Amino acid sequence: MYTTAVTHGAIVLCGGLSKRMHRAKAFLPWRGRTMIEHVVGVLRQAVDDVVVVTSAELDLPAIDARVVRDREPRLGPLGGIREGLDASTAGLCYATSTDAPFLTAAFVRKVLSFGGAAAPEADGVVQSLAAAYPRALAPVAARLIAGGRMRPLFLLEEAGYRRIAAAELPDIESLQNLNTSDDYLAALRRDGADMRATVEFLGTARAKAGVATLDVPAGRLEEVLRAVRERMTIDDAHLLSLNGRQFVRDPAVPVGPGERVLVMDAAAGG
Repeated sequence: MYTTAVTHGAIVLCGGLSKRMHRAKAFLPWRGRTMIEHVVGVLRQAVDDVVVVTSAELDLPAIDARVVRDREPRLGPLGGIREGLDASTAGLCYATSTDAPFLTAAFVRKVLSFGGAAAPEADGVVQSLAAAYPRALAPVAARLIAGGRMRPLFLLEEAGYRRIAAAELPDIESLQNLNTSDDYLAALRRDGADMRATVEFLGTARAKAGVATLDVPAGRLEEVLRAVRERMTIDDAHLLSLNGRQFVRDPAVPVGPGERVLVMDAAAGG
């Protein structure tokens, strides 16, 4: 079994666009910050070093972590864990995905407290993206990737990992992740979030709507647009931007608390 008594770190796997979420999870609003800022903030309470592994397509906000890019994209979580272990200065790292809204520092400390490779087991499933990995496993991860064995569980097995029963862990809701728009919106409501967003009209769209902005309930894009139908019809002749960062059209895109949907007339250039 790989063990260590040295410093603790964390690895956050932060990929690009999530197909089931319909947008990058890193930018989802959560408790007044982006999801990536929230997760890094929690980890900073528990560990000495945080490494965020991301893709070239994401321009992350300023975070209290070192950001590294995937050298070989599309290798999945095991590739990200390898990158994080290579970059970390800590002997033992807690690995997590970005979408961990209810993660707590107490949970992270407990997983790391076993001193080596360890992973929670909940409902018969080993949680390999809420697990501890010694930095010494980086070359083992590279070997597994070269052999096409791409599951993080294989890396834990190579290390002779300890299975942690759910009953041994505090704050078991730390294991909850967000796969879909519905998951995210349900988590917001459970957390008591202020479910308000804004639609802002620009240029000729503003003239048609008769107002500059409208407060609307946060939700799927289709629900947000439904709330402005009394003002104007939004169709393919309009461009829609989420926070001025990306153009959106997919009706399932979640619009979170405090976010803005910008509406502009495409033919008139906004």
